[in-house]
Amino acid sequence: MGIFKKSSSVSTLIMEQIKDVEGCLINFENFMRAAVKPEIPMETLRSLSVGVHQMENAADRSLRVMIDFLGSANYLPSPREDLISIAAKCDKVANKCQHAAMLIIVQKFRFPEKYGSDVMEILEITKEQFQLLKESVCLLFSRFNELLSDHSILDEIREYESRVDKIEERLYERIYDEDIGLAERNQMAGFVEMVSDISDIIEDIADSIQIILITRKG
Repeated sequence: MGIFKKSSSVSTLIMEQIKDVEGCLINFENFMRAAVKPEIPMETLRSLSVGVHQMENAADRSLRVMIDFLGSANYLPSPREDLISIAAKCDKVANKCQHAAMLIIVQKFRFPEKYGSDVMEILEITKEQFQLLKESVCLLFSRFNELLSDHSILDEIREYESRVDKIEERLYERIYDEDIGLAERNQMAGFVEMVSDISDIIEDIADSIQIILITRKG
């Protein structure tokens, strides 16, 4: 049983929202795969960024639908707050993807190709991490006791974030060893931070799920 009794509607709504967030992350990965290739024209990046923006909008709409449903449904305040908190934090993943894509377009920024493999590795790890998050949210709202008895999946999510941290640190070291202007180095480092922040958000959601497990434990 989940933390919501008779929660099929709630589970459906949150999984729909997470599906939209996942779609935004996938579109962002496709966008970044092009952004690290200097031969890809900026107009192609603009077209790819539209897909990121559309899925971010879809995730926002899904979140609003869920909040409206909870506002009209008869649920206790604490479980309702838990669900809204998790969903709102998931929405931050889509927001981060859309913001990073938008800045790359506006600034006409291109990652140097030599950093491309590391940047894409961060996104591959993050995508796998998000799959674990999706599974853990499903467990939270459908098989709470199962997740309560074995929440090792949350530790796995944190391990993925640690892997991202190591790549992020390696990229910073390489960037600041570059013989270029400080402003250019800071710009590159800023985009690395934005891409890496997605994994941090996912880890934060895993922490929130564990807090829910502790506070709702019978």
